Amino acid sequence: MRILRLGLARLAFVAATACGLTGCFDLDQDVTVGRDGSGRYTFAVTMEGAMADALKSSKGDASGNPLAPNKAIVATVSKNGKVTRTATAQFKTLSDLALKNERMSLKVLDAGLFGLTPKHMRFRHSFAVGDARAARSGASRSDEQMSQQLLAGIFGNHEYRFSVTLPGSIERVAPLKIAGVEIQPEITGDYWHHTVAWRMPLTRMMMAKDIVTEVDFSALGTFADAQSR
Repeated sequence: MRILRLGLARLAFVAATACGLTGCFDLDQDVTVGRDGSGRYTFAVTMEGAMADALKSSKGDASGNPLAPNKAIVATVSKNGKVTRTATAQFKTLSDLALKNERMSLKVLDAGLFGLTPKHMRFRHSFAVGDARAARSGASRSDEQMSQQLLAGIFGNHEYRFSVTLPGSIERVAPLKIAGVEIQPEITGDYWHHTVAWRMPLTRMMMAKDIVTEVDFSALGTFADAQSR
């Protein structure tokens, strides 16, 4: 299915043109980082309507890999009229990942004391949503309101979710604001690791030019600076 070979931003905008007639979709991104900097990145798109039928009948090989050109395990599941395609890519370091319209990085803020004390780290993810806001930058207030209403009609109750699971303790989560609204993260976990997740309607995601999430954490481990390509 050609739509799944597009970059994440193009996937969203191309699908938007089809949603009005064929149903819509949800996007989920989940990143897990271990104490040696390795981990996995999982991307899932859930569709319904005619788009779900097309997704279900398409092959789950590399041509349907949303994380291409990265090697990934791709699975397609159908349930209650919805079809979810999930791609999971393993990495030894974030530098192994080649991403379009996205960038992920780990930065060592404090190396600790000879490996005996926790390192202080920063995880950062940026998603270039694209020209959603730029295309409306010269619009009048009434046009802006109309475009937001159109987005709401297209995407309905569908949502975008990004989460990162990190070892150790969370020290800081940078505020995330889109169109003047702060998106509050959900933080869960225990002594060993924590997950920070941001959830928002697709309508709000499409109002952003860039979505930047940033988390500072501390943990024992062999971390090093790394950045996706």
